[in-house]
Amino acid sequence: MITNPGTKIVISNEQRESFFHNGFIRLDNVISEEELNWYRDRYDAMFEDESKIKQLGGKDGSGRATLPQILGPSRENPEFCEQPYFERMLDVSRQLLGPTAAFKFDHMILKPAGFGRETPWHQDQAYHQPTHRYLNINFWMPLEDVSIEDGCMQYVRYTHGGAVVPHRYLIPGCNTSALVADNQDFWMANATPLPCPAGSVCLHLSYCMHYASANTSSRPRRAYISIFEADSEPLAEPIHLPWQEDPYWPDLAPQA
Repeated sequence: MITNPGTKIVISNEQRESFFHNGFIRLDNVISEEELNWYRDRYDAMFEDESKIKQLGGKDGSGRATLPQILGPSRENPEFCEQPYFERMLDVSRQLLGPTAAFKFDHMILKPAGFGRETPWHQDQAYHQPTHRYLNINFWMPLEDVSIEDGCMQYVRYTHGGAVVPHRYLIPGCNTSALVADNQDFWMANATPLPCPAGSVCLHLSYCMHYASANTSSRPRRAYISIFEADSEPLAEPIHLPWQEDPYWPDLAPQA
């Protein structure tokens, strides 16, 4: 049962230590049912407009989007950044990252019921500029209870402290498709699933390896993701991320 979360979420020392040790954590009772309904209504309305949808996973043989997402819903509707939930998560980000933490970006991912595909293992840092090391937190909020069957988030502990591993695009040559880290079976063998009830939110750091399975349940899995960042650290030398320069990497582009 979802209860009123109040105006402030206080992060305990134990939660802080767990988050920075593992790279992820779940916070419960962060949003009311009334607030969730606000997000549900706007989420569904936006996904009704095909022109707004980006394809992370392409389409299946029947022409259905297998991993649709909408980028930057708050750019179209600034009210996303005016909700009590937003203010609470901004405050949580500042408790964890310091007073300079600020909102960076948001997006929404839909996993259709009974078909579609997984979100492959990847690191968010693989999308970022190679000239900086980023300190970001992704707040992954489901709009209904989410189990492994529905496609909850899964993580690999301790990966937030390492480097960016090689990635490639799910659809070769398509730099709007999902990124796929090498050695998917290895990450799966070390996965920690994190089921998340409605009213809760999963947090992870941008280097943390993460994944979500296909939705094999009978209902859509809806998730709203907001990202908050602290000041990034310039690198003495840029990281080499060849997939950002060549979307066919590591394969050769097809010859005309």
